[in-house]
Amino acid sequence: MIFKGHLDLLLPPLHFNKLTISLENEDKKQIKKEYFYKENRVVKIIDYFNNIYSEYEYLSNANYSVKFHLFEESVNDKKIDSIKKFTLNENKIIREDLITIENNKEVNIYKGEFNYSGDYLSFERFSYEDGEVYRIEHKWNEKRTINKIEHLDEPTKVEYTFDDNRFLIECLQFKYKGSVKKTLYEYKNDKLFKLIEFPDLEYKKNIFGKIKIIEEAQFMNETEYCYYENGLVQKEIIRDYETKEIVDVIHYDYE
Repeated sequence: MIFKGHLDLLLPPLHFNKLTISLENEDKKQIKKEYFYKENRVVKIIDYFNNIYSEYEYLSNANYSVKFHLFEESVNDKKIDSIKKFTLNENKIIREDLITIENNKEVNIYKGEFNYSGDYLSFERFSYEDGEVYRIEHKWNEKRTINKIEHLDEPTKVEYTFDDNRFLIECLQFKYKGSVKKTLYEYKNDKLFKLIEFPDLEYKKNIFGKIKIIEEAQFMNETEYCYYENGLVQKEIIRDYETKEIVDVIHYDYE
């Protein structure tokens, strides 16, 4: 899900054809990911940290597929692992099919179906070949400032809060009862400027259903986003929230 003011890496950065994202840690710089673009679309992503090579193929009516290859030491040794096929209607994904490759044959894993209420996603249903069904419900308040996402077949819940200008300002992730992970977002010039990530914390609800953190947060990180004058992200600076000591720096280089 891409939010207003956040970077969408599937869109080409202005007139550039390649984006390289590198991690700088303890004076060492490692390439994390490379994005390749053509005709205003991403066509290839190489993830060096997770050893995944992704190829995008665009079909008619804006439908597209992604082939995922795995590799170990070198990208040249990649082997196809799976394929995702996406069906769109009015620029919204309405179906997703996951296919794995076994003995050079395509094997269907699941079919995902997406329902919308106007422009807003309201329900997701993933039907697996073994009969298992995985459902996700999206609920909005009347002002469209709170989006509650409930995974109906497991205890996971997510709650997004937006300001009146549709900027995401808070995310709460409930993994199990009594525990929540909290992320706060700040903006400058309509672009993401800073996010603060809290670890999993204990919480309780008051009689009005409001969340109250009852555990003191530790080991928090804050990420500051720096931009070039043309609006492209230049780097992310990740600091310890308490000491303000720099933990990592992520660089964005365009070609």
